[in-house]
Amino acid sequence: MSRGLTQAQIVERIERLEQAVNALVDEIEAEVEDPAAGVDPEVVKLARDGKQMEAAKLHAEKTGVSFVDAQKAVSAL
Repeated sequence: MSRGLTQAQIVERIERLEQAVNALVDEIEAEVEDPAAGVDPEVVKLARDGKQMEAAKLHAEKTGVSFVDAQKAVSAL
């Protein structure tokens, strides 16, 4: 799937795609909800570092939601 790209090259492509999407959103003046809004920054960091289980557990502990709901919230990040 990576077509022989390094992790750094994949990250660079994703960053360029995000910039392009953000530019399009700005151009059409669309409102995009940030899934990380209102989520504890530590949970967001864990999730974005690939530690979804830890992030879900922490989110459930901090918010009191079920683990299943925490997993859904984390997967949206």
